[in-house]
Amino acid sequence: MFKPCLLALALCSSAAFATDTLPSTPLMGDITKAQFMERAEQRFAQQDKNGDGVISVAEKEAALAKIEGVMKQAGKPVPDRMAQLKPRRDTSKAQFMARQEKLFAHLDKNGDGVIGESERAEIKANLEKRVMEAAQ
Repeated sequence: MFKPCLLALALCSSAAFATDTLPSTPLMGDITKAQFMERAEQRFAQQDKNGDGVISVAEKEAALAKIEGVMKQAGKPVPDRMAQLKPRRDTSKAQFMARQEKLFAHLDKNGDGVIGESERAEIKANLEKRVMEAAQ
């Protein structure tokens, strides 16, 4: 259930961090749930361009176009799955944050409330594998 979501999230998050400045939160080492959710709040605010508390379909389409542009500029192939993403509905902040809660629970394999180095390494390896598979 989360696998396609993870790829899109990773791509969106990476491009967002590469193209816009977010308040600094450690990207290395252990990530607590509080840190993860703080970053989620920042990502939501960054994507909600008009500040109305909803990420609209238009805002999602603009973000996807920006990510594709960044990937192309970096010489990276845009995975077919990503190119085929078509936002269908708006997302409220409550919906966005609920998804982030579920995502954290999924990524925190041992359930200790922290995404540790070994969990991060596994996530990175899985994402790199999926990106490579999607590019073929």
